[in-house]
Amino acid sequence: MPGYVAAVGIVRNWLNDIDTLTGPGNPIALGAHRRHPRSPGHGAYVLLSRIGRAGDLVAEDLIDSPRISASIYAGTDEAAELAAVAYANAVIALSGSPSVIGDSRCLIADEVVGPLLVDNHDSEREQWQYLVDASFYIY
Repeated sequence: MPGYVAAVGIVRNWLNDIDTLTGPGNPIALGAHRRHPRSPGHGAYVLLSRIGRAGDLVAEDLIDSPRISASIYAGTDEAAELAAVAYANAVIALSGSPSVIGDSRCLIADEVVGPLLVDNHDSEREQWQYLVDASFYIY
């Protein structure tokens, strides 16, 4: 019986494998990471973290339901917003049918919140940040 999964790595790998979203010339040019890149350069990137767990989908099966927060950073508001919208739309697209992501299956991605603008002007990080949170049901 499956239980908890290493969801941040699964979601990071899934996002980095979408060649229409990540890589040069795409909305999330610098890809998804677990921690801030040392020299982010030009383009947006996503920082992923697990922020909890949603309720069980069904009582009989152990399906992990990690709540994943995506912090999207870029040097301009427009680039950060475009990257956040692209990420949110990719997550919403997982709701149509079960999807293989890496060695796991995502039954559904739900409870998407965002993109939400974060006022990041008082930090030394990129000035523009958006948040998109979602629950993934993975086994």
